[in-house]
Amino acid sequence: MTDIAAVLLKVAPSIKPNYLQAFQQSGDLFAQFGITTPLRITHFLAQMMHETGGGRVLYESLYYTTADRLLAIFGVGNHSAAIRPDEVDGLLKNEQALAERVYGLGNPPKAKELGNSRPGDGYLFRGSGLLQTTGGSNFQRMGAKAGVDFYNHPDLIVAPEHALKPALHEWDEGNLNAAADANDIRAITRRINGGYNGLDDRQAWFDKIWPEINGDAAPAAPATGGSTALGTDDSSTKWLQAALNAAGAKPPLTVDGVSGPATTAAIRAFQQSAGLSVDGIAGPKTRAALQSHVTAPPSA
Repeated sequence: MTDIAAVLLKVAPSIKPNYLQAFQQSGDLFAQFGITTPLRITHFLAQMMHETGGGRVLYESLYYTTADRLLAIFGVGNHSAAIRPDEVDGLLKNEQALAERVYGLGNPPKAKELGNSRPGDGYLFRGSGLLQTTGGSNFQRMGAKAGVDFYNHPDLIVAPEHALKPALHEWDEGNLNAAADANDIRAITRRINGGYNGLDDRQAWFDKIWPEINGDAAPAAPATGGSTALGTDDSSTKWLQAALNAAGAKPPLTVDGVSGPATTAAIRAFQQSAGLSVDGIAGPKTRAALQSHVTAPPSA
């Protein structure tokens, strides 16, 4: 079995001791949840590293020092909390107060959604742990699955002996081993994030971790009908790279089936030149626009 803790220490040297110890103590947990192949391990770690800023975040930071930044995140039109400018002074540099206003009783719809029913729950159950579990109901749900009372002892969610458990159970709930087998980072991200926030960073972590897990070998091609690591719906990343080269990618890409930063940059450049939405993701519209530059996809 790969020495996962050693890999993480190499790619994320600032990882918090809690997380490093959790991976050092993981024992049979990865085998229990079937995360035993290079693709499964790499995708799991890439998501964890994104969610925790490279293993440096134990708890969501709600420490804001400027009104402009706080309102950009939680202000009217930006968040359900709809914080007004006249409220800001009491919320700056005050994590407890801001958490209560955003996730707690100061924002009744969100508090109900998250299961934060008591004063102080907003801060107590702010984003915590490897997948930034948020809300009393989620702490309770994950505690029931893991056999740990996270609700009454929320700090246990980042304790080395328990930190991996919520992440592994959420991975299992989403049947994400199957998505990892298909090398489908978009499906994994959507299940964990609810959308595609931070997709580029998650991909960058995958690209950094993969060689440490599996040497220099390229990731397996996606299953038929699945999507590549860049979230496409076509046959292979090699086809995408060849099509980008045919469309004039500068510098030309190495057609190796590995969707790294150079491929993403080439997608962005093509999208801009084609008048498409520039997101670095080779979705159906981008693929359709590229199709005219190639006659047929190369063999895998």
